Amino acid sequence: MCYTATQVTKANKLQEVYVAKLSPSLSQEYTSQFYKASGFDHPKLLILLQKENEKLIDLYQWGLMPTWNKPLVEMLKQSNRTLNARSEDIRTTSSFRGAIKNQRCIIPVNSFFEYKHIFNDKGKKIDTLPFLIHPKKQPFFNLAGLYSFYNDPATNLWHKTFTIVTEPANTFMAGIHNSAKRMPLMLSDSLVDDWINPDSPASLIDDIMQFACDDSTLEAYRVVRELKTVPNDESVLKPIEDGE
Repeated sequence: MCYTATQVTKANKLQEVYVAKLSPSLSQEYTSQFYKASGFDHPKLLILLQKENEKLIDLYQWGLMPTWNKPLVEMLKQSNRTLNARSEDIRTTSSFRGAIKNQRCIIPVNSFFEYKHIFNDKGKKIDTLPFLIHPKKQPFFNLAGLYSFYNDPATNLWHKTFTIVTEPANTFMAGIHNSAKRMPLMLSDSLVDDWINPDSPASLIDDIMQFACDDSTLEAYRVVRELKTVPNDESVLKPIEDGE
């Protein structure tokens, strides 16, 4: 699954690449950079969506909270279970079946992290190694996602949230994420507009969710074992040798 990602490309650069506007609530000078954004910490990441026939870049909180009339404390627990959305059952899962219809987005990430399990000859897990996966040629991935809005009934405050769509792993990713054998839905540039268009027919969206990123476009290397505790800075991106 995709629970930890890197987003260091700045808002104004994404605005240029996607030919999009920045949300009025997002400062032109927004420069926050995440070298290891953990979904379980619910960080606010930049996403791309379409609104009123324009592409828009805005900050949304990771962990989708549906438009349910429940207390915030319950919805925050719910968001720990909605960091990812499985493409296979996205239209029938209560948390996602509303958003998949017309609230689709792109999460531009420079890389993401997954863990490889090492087994002995008896099939017992003996080690877990974190890897960083990044695109070979372009600066970031177009991760397919869904977004939603939750209104806290106690405060009347709105929360803008998102989830990352996942699919069965391709050969490259199955060799790394060899336990669950899944990966985020990584879209080519040519599919971005159709994915975020709220008017795209369901059949087209279902076809896009069959898209599997080509193995040849991906690269990966091992990173520090203490990934979860190292500082949120460039050091987390440093490759390490197998013996370290």
